[in-house]
Amino acid sequence: MLPVRCLNSPANLPSITDVHRSSRLHRLVLAVWIGIGAALGAGSPREVRDRDAEALFAGPPQTFVITVAPKFANQLREDPRSYVPATIQVGTRGFTNVGIHLKGAAGSSRSFDDRPALTLNFDKFVKDQVFSGLDKLHLNNSVQDGTFLSESIASRLYREAGVPTARSGHAFVRLNGRDLGLYVLKEGYDSLFIRRNFPPGTNAPGNLYDGGFLQDVDQGLELDAGKGPTDGSDLRRLRRAAGAPVSRRAAELDRALDVDRFLTFLAIQALTDDWDGYGRNRNNYRLYFDPVSGKAEFIPHGMDQLFREIDSTVDPDWEGFVARRAMELPEFQTRYQARLKELANRNFTVAWLTNHLGMVDERMQTALTGRQPEDRARWANGLRRASSRTIARIRSVRKQLGLPPDPTLVQLTAGSRKPQVLTGWQARPQQGTPVLDTVSEDKRESLHLGAIRAGTVASFRTSRTLSPGEYTLEASIKTRGIAAQSGAPGRGAGIRISGADRQHHLTGSQDWSPTRFEFEIHDDREIEFIVELRADKGEAWFDLSTLRLIPH
Repeated sequence: MLPVRCLNSPANLPSITDVHRSSRLHRLVLAVWIGIGAALGAGSPREVRDRDAEALFAGPPQTFVITVAPKFANQLREDPRSYVPATIQVGTRGFTNVGIHLKGAAGSSRSFDDRPALTLNFDKFVKDQVFSGLDKLHLNNSVQDGTFLSESIASRLYREAGVPTARSGHAFVRLNGRDLGLYVLKEGYDSLFIRRNFPPGTNAPGNLYDGGFLQDVDQGLELDAGKGPTDGSDLRRLRRAAGAPVSRRAAELDRALDVDRFLTFLAIQALTDDWDGYGRNRNNYRLYFDPVSGKAEFIPHGMDQLFREIDSTVDPDWEGFVARRAMELPEFQTRYQARLKELANRNFTVAWLTNHLGMVDERMQTALTGRQPEDRARWANGLRRASSRTIARIRSVRKQLGLPPDPTLVQLTAGSRKPQVLTGWQARPQQGTPVLDTVSEDKRESLHLGAIRAGTVASFRTSRTLSPGEYTLEASIKTRGIAAQSGAPGRGAGIRISGADRQHHLTGSQDWSPTRFEFEIHDDREIEFIVELRADKGEAWFDLSTLRLIPH
């Protein structure tokens, strides 16, 4: 299922055939590129590794089967950040003594026995051991991004705009026999990343610093890689430039910072509503110093909390020291605004998004073959949510910048006023002992909810990002023997949106009957739709073909 089938107006998005054609062309070009390299015997070891890495991120997700011996698993339970050896199998390739440790900050950290995020360092214990041309990889659990797509969207935006960042893909993970499901795959920030993104003008690559957790450039950043100054003088030079008096700050920053890339870096953080990046929160970044020019380059990292506030301003309050001091200068503010408009017109568009998600989805469909139905449903739901929220953000950005509507967005908005059948329903047991499944009832494919014990509350939910207006949610519902609970947001069986009470209360037993829930919204918002049962006993069926959203 491509994202264009999941959006608010499937009939009016770019052709699915066009998206598939673009995706096939992308893979064909990649295959030809790799094949030519192989036929020529390949090129330098570095070129071979680069091709292998590119093929990894451009290909379908693979399954990492990771085995950690009991004593080392205990070590990770006690000291999650310490490297221990592990055995890893990916398809027919096996690796031993791969360094592995748990990763993640406050919001994403999980224990070894839960669903941990992992760092894999293939040459930690075995010199020159690599996987698909890479020394280090991260497997992120994406607990703060249920779509599993924010990293993918942002990574491509940055790289196409000329800001180096880690490539992103997907993988499935099995850890000591447990199927942990889908993960976000990212390349590591190490010496290989430096050489690929910053070809050295000398034999000594510059310093790459880890921004740490809520640390600014004046807080002794940890050196990740590089052979630059060991006394922190590169960091001090950047701080002095940013702290210079206004009269000479622009000139000082131009000497100490790649200003064009930095403004692009900030602009993409604003476009994607990245509240947890360097610009707004002094977090999730790397900092590289070019050994020839001495200029600093900010690199984005940890881009899993994007598009949360659809209408957040593109001119936010900057908290990062360098960002704040740079944006105090009128000439930099002017350049920043111009960069926002350039990116909004050239990169951050509905056509670009549809093309990107189409390629990602096509790769994922190959990997989903043989997975459980809930895995496929979870992916489809995340794809739809990522599509709808990003498109709503594109609409908001263009409005804030005074730009005409995106041409594809014009079609989308027109199409979104047509009735649509809602899909992507996810089961949500809340309390009691519910039954939640999809069945055929009277030859109608239906969502089925039942109450086995008193005090049962259960629902199916899906969401869409909607533009302002009046809407009706409707469904055909059948009930049997429902003894309803009293109280808000509604008794018995019914339909509604999150945060609202319903007036209809379906109880007892009745044959299929139409039910409606009307509501109005005043701004672009993500709306969660709810099919629910609140009862002490009984059951209800909701005909999936009639669960429709009707704009007025």
